[in-house]
Amino acid sequence: MNSSFCESSSTHKTVFLKEAVDGLNISPAGIYVDATFGRGGHSKEILSRLNSEGRLIAMDRDPSAVDCGRELSDKRISLYHSKFSGLPNVLKNLKVNKIHGILFDLGVSSPQLDNPDRGFSLQNEGPLDMRMDFSKGLTAHDWLQEASSTEIRNVLSKFGEEPFSERIANEIVSRRNYKGTDLSKKFPTNTRELAKLVQKASARGSKSVTTRTHPATRTFQAIRIFVNNELDELKKTLDRVPEFLFEKGRLSVISFHSLEHRIVKFAMNDSKEANKHYSMKEHPRRLGFFREKHVSRKEYEIKEVKKLKPSTKETSINPRSRSALLRVGELVRNKIFES
Repeated sequence: MNSSFCESSSTHKTVFLKEAVDGLNISPAGIYVDATFGRGGHSKEILSRLNSEGRLIAMDRDPSAVDCGRELSDKRISLYHSKFSGLPNVLKNLKVNKIHGILFDLGVSSPQLDNPDRGFSLQNEGPLDMRMDFSKGLTAHDWLQEASSTEIRNVLSKFGEEPFSERIANEIVSRRNYKGTDLSKKFPTNTRELAKLVQKASARGSKSVTTRTHPATRTFQAIRIFVNNELDELKKTLDRVPEFLFEKGRLSVISFHSLEHRIVKFAMNDSKEANKHYSMKEHPRRLGFFREKHVSRKEYEIKEVKKLKPSTKETSINPRSRSALLRVGELVRNKIFES
């Protein structure tokens, strides 16, 4: 990765740059994790608040982000090419048992969207790739070539909440099997062709298809999430975060769509939501055992302490932030374990 590419990415505007780091309640000599390094916006802000004893562990599953990060000449940072689920191994490798805070900036970054070769954007023509880590795994094109119409429909519905998922899935499979010469019926080989296919399929039989977003936005989101196993990675990692935080340690998460919002909200409200269904007589502490599977069994849990939406000023400067939501949680002892 050459420096010119990294420099060209300097126009990337980090969402909730200061607010997300404020949420970590930085201790100058603390140990922190930036689980989504990107182009280093949050990492640099964290480093600016650490002293010489402080430590930052940064990760990203995108090799290009890691390559750009290598240009940072700061002994306080350790940078790893890793997806979220690799966090335990990263900490083990560094012989770090506990950290003071961890930050996640979810979704696709501007440099990824702006590079047509990555296949994330439906605005620019590029290959149907969509992998966060382009060094491994199945591309979007490969998956669409082999998945059944039912599998495609389920992915579009589950991860994109696409109302026309069945029509789109059927159209994709129909074109895959098409042997004629009509170019308008051929299987899509790039992002622009897929976007046109979705626009045509979703408009069929619908009286109102005019929205502020492109009709293919939900489909692209769904395929990207599926190809990268994004939600499962997020769920599993957030579930383990309490293991790695010191008490009163902080979790700061920026999410961009409803599916991510729900996962993060539940991770910070699990016990609160479950325990409110019990009266004092039925409280698990009094029962002496856990009969309800939804009751948290963890001694320590993440409690939400802050939720922020972007300001009007931020959305005007950075349109990508319009759908962003910042949640900050703190590790506290579960009340059901208190005497």
